[in-house]
Amino acid sequence: MSALVLWINIPLMVLAFSLMAGVPLWFVLRHPEQNPKENRTVPAYLVARQCAARGQQRTRATVRAYATAAH
Repeated sequence: MSALVLWINIPLMVLAFSLMAGVPLWFVLRHPEQNPKENRTVPAYLVARQCAARGQQRTRATVRAYATAAH
């Protein structure tokens, strides 16, 4: 009886693993990013070039990960 349970369990494990790996992969392949060139980040060399062209000076932003009332 235990061997039968093992042989029944193997196809179920294969099915579960293929679903866990296949469904996210299917979402990525089915719905790719529409405009990959539209990215919010701008490389530093382009920011420096834009600021130099406009005659502006670059500033650095300070980002605090855990802002509290004490800061």
